[in-house]
Amino acid sequence: RNWHADPEDQRTISHLLCDQVEFANVIVLNKCDLMSPNEREKVVTLIRNMNPLAKVVESVFSTVSLETVIGTGLFSMSDAEKHERWLQEARIGEHTPETEEYGIGSFTFRATRPFLPHRLNDVLEAMLNKSPAPFDKSLVLRAKGFVWLANRPQLQGDFSLAGNHFSLLPGNTWWAEIDKLHWPENLEQDIAPLWHEPYGDRQQEIVIIGQSLDKDAIIQALSNCL
Repeated sequence: RNWHADPEDQRTISHLLCDQVEFANVIVLNKCDLMSPNEREKVVTLIRNMNPLAKVVESVFSTVSLETVIGTGLFSMSDAEKHERWLQEARIGEHTPETEEYGIGSFTFRATRPFLPHRLNDVLEAMLNKSPAPFDKSLVLRAKGFVWLANRPQLQGDFSLAGNHFSLLPGNTWWAEIDKLHWPENLEQDIAPLWHEPYGDRQQEIVIIGQSLDKDAIIQALSNCL
C-alpha cells in the first residue's frame, strides 16, 4: 500500500518487513495452528534462507515464554553494524545451500559489466508480473544487492525487491571514484578480490531468493541487460 516509515523513507511495507526478518535475532512464527505442516515448513524454510542465523520460534495465539524473546543475549552490536549477512556471504564466496526443500532456494548473480537501465527495468517488471518466461514459473520472493548502471557510473545502485514491489535507489560512491588517499586503512587489501581493472570495484551483486527458481534462465535474463 506504499506505506513508509517516514516521508524520506522510500521503502514499502514489504521491504520494511523483509528488513526486519533479515535483521532479527529471534523470529516468532505465530498462528501455526492455521497452517498445514507443509505450509509451515515452507514458511520456515523461506525465513532460514533470508536469515540463517535467527532463532525461529513457532507459536499459537502468540503464546511464547518471555525468556525466549527477552534478554536472550543474542544481539551483538558488532554484528548489527555489519548487518547484510547474506550479502556479506555473497561477497566472501558462493554459499552451497543444503537440499532445497519445497523448491525454495537462493543464488547470487554477479557480473562486471554495467546494466542498461531500460533493459533492467523490463526484467524487474517481469519478475513482479510473473511473466514472461522464466518468471512465469520462477517465483522471486526476495532480491537485494548492489548494481552498476551504465548511466550512473559514479554511484552504486541499492536494489531491493520484496513481494510485489522493487526499489532502485542511489547508494554509496564506488571506491574507484574516490582518491586512494581518502580510503580507510586496509581497504585496498580488503577489496582486492572485488577489484577489476579498468572499472575498479564496479560490479553487479544480487542475491535472489525464491521458489522453483530456474537459475540459468534468470542469470541469462539478467545478463541480457548488460
